[in-house]
Amino acid sequence: MSTILPESVKQFVSVYDNLKSENPEDWSNAVHSCRRILQAFADKYYPPNPDGKNEIESGSKKIKVGKKNYINRLILYIESKSKSKNFINIVGSHLDFIGNRIDSIYDASNKGSHSIIKTKEEAERYIIYTYLLIGDLLLLQN
Repeated sequence: MSTILPESVKQFVSVYDNLKSENPEDWSNAVHSCRRILQAFADKYYPPNPDGKNEIESGSKKIKVGKKNYINRLILYIESKSKSKNFINIVGSHLDFIGNRIDSIYDASNKGSHSIIKTKEEAERYIIYTYLLIGDLLLLQN
């Protein structure tokens, strides 16, 4: 990961530093960093707006692929790289779950909600899920 996304390695270090704190604000910052890590991966491996389009067709669906649609872009990346339907389904559902949850936290924080991450354990779960997802995504590199 250090060769393909060196900034993300620094962000993971920051995530773990924030987890050492007893301050819920630091835990929220750690989760926001997870979002940025996933976005950076999406931007590198399935850049937004391919061919200048905001949507692409996949099967019978139109899928948004703009800058904010990093979850969709990561799922499309998984589908394009994996030959295993099980891998696509499992990793795709995990990505959808954790990505949507992290986005909800991010959106709430932008609206001024102060009690977003209530426990360190909650933040740890998001971080672990993100770490595992990145591991799965990196497996597709080979």
